[in-house]
Amino acid sequence: MPVFYNPSARLSRDITILALRAFFNDKKFFFVDLLAGTGVRGIRIALEAGGVGIVNDVDPRAFDFMVENIKLNKLESELAPFNMEANALGNLLTFTGVFVDYVDIDPYGSPIPYIESSLKPLGKKALIGVSATDKGPLACVNKDKTLKRYWLDCADVDFKSELGLRLLTYNIALRASAMNYTITPVLYLSKAHYYRVFYVAERKNPFNVISKCRGYIWYCPTTLERGFKYDRDKEFDCSDGNRPLLIGPLWICPIGDENFARRLLAVLEKTLFLQRREVLKYVEYAQKEFSVNEPFIRLDLLCRKIRADMPNMELLVERLEELGFKASRTHLDPRGLKTNAPLKIVESTILELSGK
Repeated sequence: MPVFYNPSARLSRDITILALRAFFNDKKFFFVDLLAGTGVRGIRIALEAGGVGIVNDVDPRAFDFMVENIKLNKLESELAPFNMEANALGNLLTFTGVFVDYVDIDPYGSPIPYIESSLKPLGKKALIGVSATDKGPLACVNKDKTLKRYWLDCADVDFKSELGLRLLTYNIALRASAMNYTITPVLYLSKAHYYRVFYVAERKNPFNVISKCRGYIWYCPTTLERGFKYDRDKEFDCSDGNRPLLIGPLWICPIGDENFARRLLAVLEKTLFLQRREVLKYVEYAQKEFSVNEPFIRLDLLCRKIRADMPNMELLVERLEELGFKASRTHLDPRGLKTNAPLKIVESTILELSGK
């Protein structure tokens, strides 16, 4: 195909439909797909979520495919194809008087260059779907690009995929704040080559949210302790006497909303065509995963540290819950455990389950 189409992003498109149906509750809404490629996501939004709006791509060949695909699906009255640079379209829509309910940003690479122009035409309360395929810089694999693009000095941590989501959200929140928008992440997805995050954007003073959600993650590489802190200057030691790494500033509030995840499940139960195994598994994980804000722990590294065998993950989660803590697997890493239990409790529980 002479223009970009990614069949492996089907889960991303499925979750987009679920999120839109949950957020708009079957009401009509106006949307803009700024980087639409062949138009498949926008067409699905029109057919499966009740959206009307604009599908756009700067590539003239992609535009021709969009026009044909819209005709094939008989959506001429619901979708308008545009052939413009994404930022130019976002800025143009600002002056039309038409408020956008949902904007989709799905670029090749970083979404940061498109954030400000996509916020300008939004209504008082709207939804934003953002994809990022620059997982290397976001997860500190490419440290020079991380510093250049996201202004973060990298650190080697065991929760790289979560670090990337928090760094992306912080950068989007800063740009939204400058335009007097508050953003709240409600849903996140991580796959091999991309992140996908949904934000509720509200036109209101963002000071309270930014002051509460801007902070640092402290991390002890030898003991694997981790946590959040607001004050960079307040120093303390890890349990082995070493100083922790301090990573940030970045987003330290929740990056997913468990109530929104429950709404996804309610929609999924009524939407048979989306009930694929991959979608069902993701939504099942999301409900529990989003209830825990603490960065996940790589169990293989923790078990190596305490010289214990890897426990059955489900038994470990169940035992921690019996002890009164929140605990969950995470789709971010099959070896990852999210829990608010102190690390010493997690270690003793692993040893208990292994019979030591």
